[in-house]
Amino acid sequence: MAERLFSRHYELAPEMLLDFAQQAMAALPTVTSYELAESGDQINFSTSYTWTSWGQNMVAVVESDGSDGSMLTVSGEPRVGVMSTPWGEEMHATTIESQLYAAIEPSVEVVRRNPIVMLQADHRRAEGLFLRIGASEGDERAEAVRELVSALRVHMQLEERHVYPLLGDQVDADMAEEAEVEHQLARDGLAQLEELTPDEPGFDAALTMVVAGIEHHVQEEEGEAFPRLASQLGHDRLAQLADELLATRAELMAQERNPAAADQSTSSGSRSQSSSSRPPRPKRQATRTTARKKPRAKINPDDMKKADLLERAKRAGVSGYSHMSKAELAQAISRAN
Repeated sequence: MAERLFSRHYELAPEMLLDFAQQAMAALPTVTSYELAESGDQINFSTSYTWTSWGQNMVAVVESDGSDGSMLTVSGEPRVGVMSTPWGEEMHATTIESQLYAAIEPSVEVVRRNPIVMLQADHRRAEGLFLRIGASEGDERAEAVRELVSALRVHMQLEERHVYPLLGDQVDADMAEEAEVEHQLARDGLAQLEELTPDEPGFDAALTMVVAGIEHHVQEEEGEAFPRLASQLGHDRLAQLADELLATRAELMAQERNPAAADQSTSSGSRSQSSSSRPPRPKRQATRTTARKKPRAKINPDDMKKADLLERAKRAGVSGYSHMSKAELAQAISRAN
């Protein structure tokens, strides 16, 4: 019978702590194997053992503690042998706890100083939920979709309030604008997923579109936007940004847990306050020539920004536009027109 070995509180969102725990498992000298459970909230693992130690059917469970923190609880069964003793089992449990804490704590400290790690953990959680949605059905799939929508809603608001304004000011305004356009495309796809029942025809196609669009977005952020922003801001400003993200995440998570209260505060004026934290981006002057009653010429992708091509593709009803290259978008828009 499994017994609880230890619990430890962390000031981290559950998905982030779970990600760090998986990374820690790979480094622990006492862990011989581990895997993430299908439920997505626990790690099943085995440990090496002595004649007097623990090590069978080990489970590390991550749960929200009701705020923006999490609780990591490890349980297991003793390997009963000739020399098995309560003292030996307790010593082995203490060893696992100290090793796990030592492996996780550096990542926690990095999060306190570097918001990029926090945002990347959100990406990993979304990828895990994509896999869970694809492998499940019925009520389980519907619940995973709800978790995905909630998680991405919080993540996108964090980036739009705090990250993209800095990205636009410090790195590249066009890159920030394109990222916001891709967020809107993601919201459109998620809304379509929510409208469909999990086993309804068209759900899998809609899921494929959302996954492709978000994977493309994540690649651009982690491969270019985040590294450039981190190098531009420096350690002190990154630490400040981490504090801002943690504070806003706590606020947004509270709203996700109690949407009725969030709706009430929005109706009393909080919406205008939150939106004021992100100043509106000035609209770009249009450079289109006067339309003529002639067939349109082919679009040159080099003459347009990708964000504009994405918006035109959406209006033209182009299928699969969210993960197309600029050249593919231009060609598809020309055909549609």
